[in-house]
Amino acid sequence: MQLGPSLTLQNPVCLAAAPWQLPDDLGYERLGAIFTKTVIMEPRPGGRGHGVIRVADASLLNTTDRRTDGAEQLVQEQLPHLCRHGVPVLVSITAPGIPGFRKIARFLAREAAGQIAGVEVYISSPTTLSGFELTPRFVREATEAVRTELGAEAALVVKLPPWPDHVRALALGAQEGGASALAASNTLKALHIPAHGEPLLGGLSGEALRPMALRCVYELAHDEKLSLPVVGTGGIFTARHVSDYLRCGASAVQVATGEFLEPGLTARLAAEWEATASFTTSRAAACNN
Repeated sequence: MQLGPSLTLQNPVCLAAAPWQLPDDLGYERLGAIFTKTVIMEPRPGGRGHGVIRVADASLLNTTDRRTDGAEQLVQEQLPHLCRHGVPVLVSITAPGIPGFRKIARFLAREAAGQIAGVEVYISSPTTLSGFELTPRFVREATEAVRTELGAEAALVVKLPPWPDHVRALALGAQEGGASALAASNTLKALHIPAHGEPLLGGLSGEALRPMALRCVYELAHDEKLSLPVVGTGGIFTARHVSDYLRCGASAVQVATGEFLEPGLTARLAAEWEATASFTTSRAAACNN
């Protein structure tokens, strides 16, 4: 699975929003890649713990007032822990505008070039752009800014919002800006009303997001104007879910909510994929003899 000029994944199963400390004995070395939690240039303090609330059995609300780590802390303290698993690491970044994307990409190119395989441009989130402000032009310019700073060889995955009616146009902007892959999708803007307290704003992830994310992957994979590989993400908990995304046209998948709810799930799914792929290869070889 090729996600960049010099990035070939050994496995289609990837970990997204990776915890900074991953155990050494769960098999994360089997993954295709590790995508970090989304960081910004300057850290932003949060109003509540880790800012993640379970709103259904397998769905989470990532609140808008959660803490967001800064790029410097990532490079100095957290990146070494993720790199020790021996698989490509991509840093997920976001910013409120084009200059912000350029600044954080320049920092990573200078301070982490030898440690990371590339970046994921988280192009929209509940804490940055509103939907009506997000246009193909913005996506293209943000992608161009990051590509210019990273250079031609780095993997540049643009993660798009779960808007099936608009995702193809936004993806074309990413492709024109120099993206090497697309990811569908990030969180869906949502609201949760707790039993006590004020309503909570944030981004919905997990089981509730999967049908819409699958549709976005399908739209991107079947657009004749798009030639980029697609990474599917949203509500992946089983090998069947991995297969569903690949059948829709994804080249790889990311697991985030599933890993949050069940640490080690991503490594287990990667191992299951390895076993399935090995069996298929062996069966094909036997049939050819």
